[in-house]
Amino acid sequence: MNARSIKEVVGLINEARKPGDTVTLSIGSASEPDCLSIANAPSYVLDAITDNGYYVKAEYGAVVVMTEEG
Repeated sequence: MNARSIKEVVGLINEARKPGDTVTLSIGSASEPDCLSIANAPSYVLDAITDNGYYVKAEYGAVVVMTEEG
């Protein structure tokens, strides 16, 4: 993912969540500086991400958001 994609996904999360929802996400890591992973989010937040053309996969207890299927 690039910085623009990360900003777009964060915007989608902000638009989709409801008052009181908790979304826990992490941006970047030592091995992948441009990755976004979500540790906790309501399913409708993840649906909003995938409905807008992004892909998600479960990995190490989190959901990794990607621009391409993988």
